[in-house]
Amino acid sequence: MKFVRQSRRFGVISEPNVKPLATATLFNAAGNNVYGVALGWLAYETTGSPLAVGAVLGMRPLTMLCVGLIAGAVNDRFHRPLILRLYALWYTLLSFGFTSLLYLGNVGLGHMLVYMFLVGVGFTFGPTARRAIYADSVSRSRVVDALAVDRTTFELGHLIMPAIVGVIISTYGPEIAFTVQCGLYSTMTFLVFRVSTPRRAVDPTLRPPFLRSIGEGLGYVRAQPGILRMLFATSTLALFGFAYPLVPVVSGELLNAGATGVGAILAGGAAGGLIGPILLLALRGRVSSLTALVAGGMAMGVGMTVFAFSPSLAVAAGAFAFMGATGPASKAVSDGYMQLAVDPAYRGRVGSLTQVTRGLEGLSAFLAGGIAQVIGVQGALVFAAVITVAIAVWLLVTFRRYGVDGW
Repeated sequence: MKFVRQSRRFGVISEPNVKPLATATLFNAAGNNVYGVALGWLAYETTGSPLAVGAVLGMRPLTMLCVGLIAGAVNDRFHRPLILRLYALWYTLLSFGFTSLLYLGNVGLGHMLVYMFLVGVGFTFGPTARRAIYADSVSRSRVVDALAVDRTTFELGHLIMPAIVGVIISTYGPEIAFTVQCGLYSTMTFLVFRVSTPRRAVDPTLRPPFLRSIGEGLGYVRAQPGILRMLFATSTLALFGFAYPLVPVVSGELLNAGATGVGAILAGGAAGGLIGPILLLALRGRVSSLTALVAGGMAMGVGMTVFAFSPSLAVAAGAFAFMGATGPASKAVSDGYMQLAVDPAYRGRVGSLTQVTRGLEGLSAFLAGGIAQVIGVQGALVFAAVITVAIAVWLLVTFRRYGVDGW
């Protein structure tokens, strides 16, 4: 019987659209690692300025903060599979265009900033549509399972690609790395064209003007205390979950492990990120979603504290793997709540607010650096750990009354 229950839980892969969506996410995440690794290196090689590196890599989350509400309204007004296809085509065309500039030798800092801005625009629309399509496609009891599968393939893409991209850049140059990205995004585009859902019947005469539609979405969220609490929690965790930006400081100042240590710690986090969603799938039905979310927050706080005081590189990598396991699983649970608690007509607008909160992760790097400058890297990590645990306790105390069917 135990085997049967596990088979049914992982059988969500056979639900409509789950397999092409999750596989497309794998290729999307793998392709994203190309610009994540290559553009940081290229910006520093071109300018010699750490500030330029920060500006290039911070452009995407900044764009997400600016465009998020618009993306949500678009997702609720148009057919979501169409939006996902346009997103995939947008990424693919951008990749081919930037790759062509690299081969022509005409890439400067301005080109990188524009490229990352345009990537950020697309990134604001695509994941919002993808999460809503999962909720539109599977039964309510399997929405969290489907999102956990999506997080698994996302983390798998991040696990296997950074090292590969680094080898390609050092051996053949960034042009070849971006050529690989063209192939990855083309495969993603092929897969999302296999995704389909019934078109929603919307009377055009009843569709409000665009700006009023955004206002209606915000008004809907204000009237939903459960959604408001979840957005507050995810926003706070995004802003203060800043262990990642402090990895180079921990490796260099506390462990004297240099760049090798950075790589080992990040590899541990990537491995944990793959394990977390799989563990969530295995435990679904045994523990409630709220318990999983609260336990994830508390575990993240413990992991950050251990990471701050790690006596060796092995312990630091293990702590980062522990944190890596909790983060993606918690996101799958919180995303599931946002999809299940909202009226389907508002899924795009509410989902876009989730995407906006993740844009705060770009600001967390600046916050982490400022706090570490004042109270030291260990103090900064402990400060973040205390806030993370406090949010988890707050959810445990206040959120029980806001559970929804299927979550």
